[in-house]
Amino acid sequence: MGASASDLDRSSLAKVSWSLTQHESNNPWCNYLMSRYGFGYSVTGVAASLALPRLMRKRLQDWKVDSFSFHFGENFLSFGRNLRSMSRESSVMFYGVDMKFGNHEPSWFYCKVSEWLLQLHKAILEPLSDHLRDSAGRPQDARFPGRAYFLGDEPPPAAVAANRAREAKMSERSATGETATAESGPKETTAAEPDDVRNSADSAAFFTHQLSVFLGNADGQIGLLTLPVPMDQVERLQEVLQIWEQENERPCYRGGQWWRSAQDFLQLREETVNLPDLLLLALEPETAMSLTPDWTWEKYPRGYGEVAVPHQPPAEEGDLHETSGGSSPSSQEASHP
Repeated sequence: MGASASDLDRSSLAKVSWSLTQHESNNPWCNYLMSRYGFGYSVTGVAASLALPRLMRKRLQDWKVDSFSFHFGENFLSFGRNLRSMSRESSVMFYGVDMKFGNHEPSWFYCKVSEWLLQLHKAILEPLSDHLRDSAGRPQDARFPGRAYFLGDEPPPAAVAANRAREAKMSERSATGETATAESGPKETTAAEPDDVRNSADSAAFFTHQLSVFLGNADGQIGLLTLPVPMDQVERLQEVLQIWEQENERPCYRGGQWWRSAQDFLQLREETVNLPDLLLLALEPETAMSLTPDWTWEKYPRGYGEVAVPHQPPAEEGDLHETSGGSSPSSQEASHP
C-alpha cells in the first residue's frame, strides 16, 4: 500500500509537520515503536512485537527509508515513510497514507490505497507526564492493542532486552569495522539527508505528548491512531486540533451510546478490546489484521473502503450515554466485533 501516487500536496497544505530519521539504532521513532509494540499480546494471541521488524526496516526493495514524516492540515493528516531510490539517487517517494475527514456525501467513490476518507470523532493531545507509572500496579500481560501505550510507561522487559542486544551488536560491529557494510554509514547517511529532515530530527529528540485520534469508517466502526508529538510542535499542533474540533469532529453513536467528550473516548480506549491500530493498519496491513482483525477496516488498505458518511442521530430517548441506564462499551463490544 501507499505506493500509488497521491494528488494531495501535503507539504504545502500542512499547518504543522515534522520528520524523524530512521538510520540510527537509538532514535526517537524506534524508541516509540519499542515502547508501543515491544511487549504484549493481541486478542488473537499473536505477540505485538511481531510488528517491530516490519516497522523498523531500513529498506523496501530498491528503496531506502530516509525518514518517517507526519503532516497535519485543516481537514487531513498524513503519515508514512520517505523513501529514496538506491539505483536512482534523485528519485524520492512518500510511502504512506493521507487520511481525509469531513462531511462526505454518499457517492460511488471508493478510497484509494493511499488515500482514505474517514470520519473524525475526537483528537486528544495528552502530556506523557500524566501517565508516568500508571501501569506500575497492572499486570504486564494485561496489555493488549487498544489499551493506551505511553512513552513514559516503565519499559517492558522484552523491549529492554531487545535494545541491549541491539546496542551490543552495534558495538561489536563498530569494534570490528563492519558497521559501514552492515548498516548505512553515518557519513553517507548525513550527506543524503535533506537539511529540513536533519533539523527536524534533532528538534524532535524528546517527545512530551501523545496524540490519540479516533476515526470512524463507513461501517461505523472506530479505529485508533496513536502518534508521538515532539516538544517543539505541541503549540502548533494544538492550533490544528482546535480547527478540527470546530469544523470536523462529529460525535459517535456506538453500542446504543453517544460518545462526544474526550473523557468518553478515553474510556472507550481503555475498555475496548478489539480497537484497530490505524498506524499499523496503514503501514503493515497484514500484521495489523493478525493482531486485531476487523474486516470493515481491512477494505481500506486494499482500496475498497467506502466513503464515511455521517450517520443520522437517533431520537433523544436513545441517547443512553447521558442516562444512568447506559451500558458499558466493553459489554457492547462483544456484540460488535
